[in-house]
Amino acid sequence: MVIDRIDNASLYGGIGSRIAKGLAFLAQDHGEFRDRTVEIDGRDVYAMFQSITTEGESGRFYEAHRDYIDIQYIASGEETIRVVDVEALTETTPYDPQRDVAFYALGPGTDLRLHAGDFAILYPHEAHLPKLPSGTPAPVQKIVIKVRVA
Repeated sequence: MVIDRIDNASLYGGIGSRIAKGLAFLAQDHGEFRDRTVEIDGRDVYAMFQSITTEGESGRFYEAHRDYIDIQYIASGEETIRVVDVEALTETTPYDPQRDVAFYALGPGTDLRLHAGDFAILYPHEAHLPKLPSGTPAPVQKIVIKVRVA
């Protein structure tokens, strides 16, 4: 897991060329925010622009991916993302390769409080619960970069 400000994105280019492409995309001006998906490098690296409202954890599950790394970037607002190693969790919904996701029962984890301009890089072994409020539920505009692992 990596957590930092987008101003420091150039420091992480050595992690991998696909992650570097995703971070370089985030560092650009995207004009007016609108929900959409943008290919950066085909399906190897793409961006999902999302307008969400944060919500409590009741009735929700951790999610984890196998084929993609997530770069979660907050364009506006604040969001808390809870993260935990997938090995510490109980699977509730088996892995679906078409959607690249498995779901897990909630449990303790580390809460990452992200503000506008912050990003977090989450690897496949890091299950996460996004959309948690940083206080009361509020609107957030975020960009999730999906980076194919292999």
